[in-house]
Amino acid sequence: MRERLGRDVLYMPSCRLGLYVALRHWCPPGGRVLMSPVNDDVIFFVVLAAGLRPVQAPLNPYDGSIDVDAVPESTWRGLSGVITTNLYGNPDPAAELRLRCDALGIPLIEDAAHAIGSTVAGRPVGSFGDAAVFSLSKHVGAKTGGFLAVADPGARDELAAARDASLLPSRPGAELAYAVRPYAEAGVRGLRLTHAARAALRLLGQEERDGIRMPLRPGELRRALADAPDLAAFHSWVRVDLHHYRLRPGRMRLRRTERLLAGLDRTLAAHEAGTEELLACPWAARKAVGADGARSGTGSGTGTGSGAETEAGVGAKAAAGAGA
Repeated sequence: MRERLGRDVLYMPSCRLGLYVALRHWCPPGGRVLMSPVNDDVIFFVVLAAGLRPVQAPLNPYDGSIDVDAVPESTWRGLSGVITTNLYGNPDPAAELRLRCDALGIPLIEDAAHAIGSTVAGRPVGSFGDAAVFSLSKHVGAKTGGFLAVADPGARDELAAARDASLLPSRPGAELAYAVRPYAEAGVRGLRLTHAARAALRLLGQEERDGIRMPLRPGELRRALADAPDLAAFHSWVRVDLHHYRLRPGRMRLRRTERLLAGLDRTLAAHEAGTEELLACPWAARKAVGADGARSGTGSGTGTGSGAETEAGVGAKAAAGAGA
């Protein structure tokens, strides 16, 4: 990852912990952070856990990226930072956001969980911000691990110390469960018991969300906000779908992650081939900038290598990118 990005990189047990560490390092508590409203709830709660206030950014309707020009000047002046999303690997306008952040003297933090292979303006996503976070649960399929990439190598030791202070001790039971999980999941799929397994989890109260969104629980949220910044206060929201997000990784977990990461280039090549095939179909005909103000994109999502984007193109990228 250091070679890909040209930046110093710090391993994290999860993308979400990397984002929390970055926000605590670069953004003062109580600050307002511009971010996309189209993102996983976990990211929203990570921002709250860092003691910050999310500000919803207007989005370009053709590709779901932050519409830089549609953000009011009054909003820009009140920000303490900006978080990109790169939804389904489709890049946000990082170069424009970098210029805005530099002019305001605020940090740009790239959420590159979907965009480990994406580029924008000829540069990889993750090479524009003061920091960028990546997930190995998505394209790599490790179901654990991530990276925090930083522009300033001098910040690495402080960030590593903040990471280590947030970690929970590794547990043998958790490592064993991680080791057998791929085989258990394969058995459930092979026996076509996926729906039955999910129904059982719901009956046992283990299904944390029925759909895309998780329950807000406003009473608990008010109490948690009183303790922010505090990751532990928001643990019940931040842990959803990845309970071991802050667990110190054991040897088995690291070995599997390393093995899967070695196949990343093959995975990205397959995504690119599949996306190009989808974009070539008649339902993905690309459009130029029109009278309605829709713009052509300047970047390529995971495995696209394309320029102009359309709604159909975004759908194709969603198919090429790993799940949120």
